[in-house]
Amino acid sequence: MIHRKTPWSHVSIRHKVMTWVVAILLLVGISVSVSIVALEVMIRDYERLSIDNYKCYEVQKAIDAERNVFLDLTRDPSQRNHDRFTKACAKTRQCITALPTKYADIGEDRYARTWNLCNGYYGYVEYRDRLLAMDPSDEAYTTELYRVIDMQDSLSEYSLRLIQETMEYGNRHYNNQKEILHNIPIVLILLSAMALLFVISILRLLSAMVVHPILLLAEESRAIAANDFSRKDLYPRTHDEIGELIRSFNRMKHAMADYIATREKLHKEEMEKLEMEKNMEHIRLEMLKSQVNPHFLFNTLNMISCMARLEDAETTDKMIVSLGNLFRYNLRTKEQEVYLEQELEALDDYMYIQQMRYDSRITYKKDIRVDPCSVRIPSFTLQPIVENALIHGMKEKEDGGRILLRIWQKEDVLTISIMDNGRGMDLQEKEALFQKMQDSERTGRSIGLGNIYRRMQVLYPDGRGRIYSKPGTGTIIQLMIPQRTEKEGITQ
Repeated sequence: MIHRKTPWSHVSIRHKVMTWVVAILLLVGISVSVSIVALEVMIRDYERLSIDNYKCYEVQKAIDAERNVFLDLTRDPSQRNHDRFTKACAKTRQCITALPTKYADIGEDRYARTWNLCNGYYGYVEYRDRLLAMDPSDEAYTTELYRVIDMQDSLSEYSLRLIQETMEYGNRHYNNQKEILHNIPIVLILLSAMALLFVISILRLLSAMVVHPILLLAEESRAIAANDFSRKDLYPRTHDEIGELIRSFNRMKHAMADYIATREKLHKEEMEKLEMEKNMEHIRLEMLKSQVNPHFLFNTLNMISCMARLEDAETTDKMIVSLGNLFRYNLRTKEQEVYLEQELEALDDYMYIQQMRYDSRITYKKDIRVDPCSVRIPSFTLQPIVENALIHGMKEKEDGGRILLRIWQKEDVLTISIMDNGRGMDLQEKEALFQKMQDSERTGRSIGLGNIYRRMQVLYPDGRGRIYSKPGTGTIIQLMIPQRTEKEGITQ
């Protein structure tokens, strides 16, 4: 089956995943934005209507207060009443000035009510001031007084009508917005459904582009392990990392097939029939052993590394070299104690592989204040502790985490501190961990920290270990290892 090449097939897996994530976040962002905008519009409208109602109510209250003070002033024209009347007039003028008067915002009816109230007030002010300037003994004083009181009643009625119109305007506005507000959940449901369908499509695409090819590679590997090289080559559908891996695997299979065929041909030409059968049995035995022998995997990694180097796959080559270094260290290290430099090199290779695995979401820093070539620690100490921090501390953190290794020496005690900013532990979890470490010492079960603690007790009776942890903050593992002098090391 021939698959048509597209520009998308040349995009790396990392950029594909980033594209998918951005698309999902965009849909989620649109949903959230619609909700926020709708909520802000609703709150802003209700706030504006509440403020308008409050301003109209303040106008009515100010007009009523001015009328009461005005009547007090006409009965008792004292300085105190005159001051009260001046403040009441200023308050009324301030409240009327604060009324919304923009036609586009308040509509035709409210605008007309507001205009009537404002014009009526300014006309009332002329009659009111003219009355106050008249002599109470004047014959026209009483007539003008009742006219001003009637105008005050009219202003009060205008303000009540304005309040009523403002409330009716709010009801009309709410009825207009109600249908839109009721449609917002439907829009959100549709956007959520689109996001769900998009995620399902991405998962199916991811399965077709990553999971399915890896399953085919696993099946092909099992066939090669059974010494079956007759199967057809896998076809790379893309030019990303998976496609490159499939092509490299096909080349490796052919190289192994050619190598085995060449060895078989040499055996047939150079050996007698009996010797050839003996050698063939030996080869079959070695092939069977190589399936469970780590040396076979180490040699295969070296061969893949060479191929990756020839193909300019620098990242793949570096990962394979780091993994090979870890296998070499694990296979060849037999001593109970090693120099710190060896442990640091193994930890650097391990952390490089983990950083590539977690797409650089894990940061790793070192603060080494001793000479790594002059101090010794138990072998296989640093990498298990860091691995424990990654698995139990930061595995569930989507935003990644940090690993900080600090090593210093005070007098003859070397202190190793490994800190992570993972989920941390509460007091009950720390006590359970200490109990497991003690149980590991008695039963001999290797459980990471328990294994390291048991070996420290054997090698360094004066050695100590500490655990500092807080939920949501992280964990610090400290090991205090006494350093032997050269004379003590020779004696022991």
